[in-house]
Amino acid sequence: MKRLLLLVPILALLLLPTGCVDQEQITQDAIDKITQHTTGTYTIKVGGTAGLYFTGEYEVWFLHYDPDTDTLDYIANSYTTEGQVPAEYTFEAMVAGGFFQKETGDETLLQVEIWKDGVLQDSAQTTDPWGAVMAAGGP
Repeated sequence: MKRLLLLVPILALLLLPTGCVDQEQITQDAIDKITQHTTGTYTIKVGGTAGLYFTGEYEVWFLHYDPDTDTLDYIANSYTTEGQVPAEYTFEAMVAGGFFQKETGDETLLQVEIWKDGVLQDSAQTTDPWGAVMAAGGP
């Protein structure tokens, strides 16, 4: 009986911290670990015939944890751009994709590459007059 009475306070001391655990922080830590392995540095490279005019739009996606609703949501930011080849856009994201179009009716080359952490994810090219390409990369 004395052993049983000694065991009860020991169990109470061992179980006490579990009631004080911050569940929100545990969830946030888990989300941080997930995003750490899926988020990277992206670079969209617009290449082809030097000086070619283009327009484009690319989206940058993130995973967001909302502790108030205990939900995970994807958040997308969209960017519109225009310029001349060559051009580059670098940013942090989980997923990225873009659509780019030539602003000329000739057969010059428009090429788009999406890189993540130095690794080519996707590429596309066109020589069509007013041609357009799309490329994307993800986790």
